Amino acid sequence: MIQKEDSAYLLSKSASTLVLRTTSFVADRGSLLHSGIYNREFSSILASFAFAGAAYFVLVMSFGKKAFFYAIFMVLFIVAFPLFRKFVFREPYLETVVDRQKETVVISLHRIWEKRLECLPLGGISGLRIDTKKSDVINRDGVEFVKRISAMHGTVIPGFGEETSFYSLKLTLADGTDKTVFAHSSIEDVLSVHDEIREFLKIQA
Repeated sequence: MIQKEDSAYLLSKSASTLVLRTTSFVADRGSLLHSGIYNREFSSILASFAFAGAAYFVLVMSFGKKAFFYAIFMVLFIVAFPLFRKFVFREPYLETVVDRQKETVVISLHRIWEKRLECLPLGGISGLRIDTKKSDVINRDGVEFVKRISAMHGTVIPGFGEETSFYSLKLTLADGTDKTVFAHSSIEDVLSVHDEIREFLKIQA
């Protein structure tokens, strides 16, 4: 099994099954202004604060102000944060399961619930392809503004505002279409997954 937590993918193999799970499956860096500022942890904190605050408000309106309500507020906030982070604001991931025994390739998107996107016959996979997409900086003034504000607070956002190349690993199908199973800015990671899948499927280079 190959596991790359920092590169957002997990690849496991058995004699008849290969499973690729990745949180990186869209060749896009997202919002240049909000990336690194409004993240899932921050969203979980806001949601936890709102939940605990609403509960505190209900208690105060029902029973009046009491000192131990502050303790209830803190307990609810502390308990709610990991729950929001794990179940509501968790990273969506794409799972590709190649099963030689069943002769299928199943691609599913996992958010709060699982959504099966494709179930393909294994014989319909004709090859693998890597596409390249370059992400340009559009709002340079906005990027410079965020950098100045971050510098004032002693914060550095690695890679923020830089041009980035993304590499998409795609299964090519016999009918001429393709399915993206992994996308990342690291060509080494994409090539690593590419070689593992190619070896498992016994696809000629």
